Order: sequence, then C-alpha cells, then structure tokens
Amino acid sequence: MSKRNKNIEVEINEVSGANKNTTELELLVRKKVIGKVYHQEEGSVTVEFKSGKKRTAHSVDEGIQLIIEEYNLHDE
Repeated sequence: MSKRNKNIEVEINEVSGANKNTTELELLVRKKVIGKVYHQEEGSVTVEFKSGKKRTAHSVDEGIQLIIEEYNLHDE
C-alpha cells in the first residue's frame, strides 16, 4: 500500500536584518521555521537548516529546494 501525497504549504518570508548587503529568507511550515536562506550581494548563497547545519547553494531557488528536501526526509 502506498502513501498518499500530502499538500504542504511552505511560506517564504523576507526578514529585515541588520546587514543591508544580505537578504535573509525564512521558510515556514505551519508557522514553524524549517530553514533560512542568506543571499549576499556578491552572489553567494548560504542555506541554514533547522538542525543548525549550514551549506552553500548556487542560487536562492536551489537553497529553498534543499531546505524542502531536508524537511521532507526528516521532519514530516
């Protein structure tokens, strides 16, 4: 018997930070933060997972995808 796919709504909020050179995005599921994406002006993207683990990504979209994958594997 296979599991039925669930639709999960992911909310992405831009957080106003102290550093104006960095854009910080928070990903939320059911009002709980599942990760953050930091995009700096020079183009580097850092992903921070809920567990505190950090990783780099090539783009903001890839960073969001990595957080969603991590959430689906470990938290659902």
